[in-house]
Amino acid sequence: MLPPAGQRRRVRRVASLSAQRGSMTVGMVIAAPAFLLLLLLVAGAGNWVSATGQVGAAARDAARAASLARDLGDANSSAVSAADFDLGNLCTGGAPTVNVSFPPTEDFTTATAVQVTVRCSVDLRVFSIVGLSTNTPFSSQATAPLDPFVSRGTP
Repeated sequence: MLPPAGQRRRVRRVASLSAQRGSMTVGMVIAAPAFLLLLLLVAGAGNWVSATGQVGAAARDAARAASLARDLGDANSSAVSAADFDLGNLCTGGAPTVNVSFPPTEDFTTATAVQVTVRCSVDLRVFSIVGLSTNTPFSSQATAPLDPFVSRGTP
């Protein structure tokens, strides 16, 4: 004999709830690691952008410092010290690599601009789980004009 209609509905509802027991746990077991991976990816991208900006700023400051120099030795040392100061301890393996050139003639006494390239390897080991390499190389180039009314050496 069947129970009355009101009791039948309650029996079905209890049966359907017990069939779904534990489904929230399974969902969280899948969603929590995916969410943590997404957070790591966002943090890694933030560090990547920050390192790119810092190396770019160091190149810009190094070019500006080299453009104020009156001789080749001062231009090189000013560029290196400006890049070192800007990057601090960001670069792994010591100081950044700084290359100073004077386009288009490559002669310091007749050049119209100074071009500085800064290279730096940054340790992103924490984010290797999301695919970033452990020592990621960053490079940036900046150019600054040289004052045509300033004597730089002897032409």
